[in-house]
Amino acid sequence: MLDEAERRYKCGEILRVIADDLGVSRQRLADRLRDRGVRLRREKPSSGEVLEMCRRYEQGESLARVGERLGFNASTVRTNLLRAGVSLRDPHGRER
Repeated sequence: MLDEAERRYKCGEILRVIADDLGVSRQRLADRLRDRGVRLRREKPSSGEVLEMCRRYEQGESLARVGERLGFNASTVRTNLLRAGVSLRDPHGRER
């Protein structure tokens, strides 16, 4: 059951629909998928992930590369770096 739910979720289906089909709550399904190591869409990064974003970016990785490695989009990485007080580089890698 969870294998199928995970496959469907990773193919883009939303939790509510999958949970309804399985006869469980959306929250219960979300918890079970998290237990299996599935990153849920629209989930905020943990404080540890934000620290890793900062470390990688400050070592020269691009926003896109950091996001790719940690499972977030570049916009999410950018937002979290700014909240953490990191100075962003311009598109050519120079400090702003």
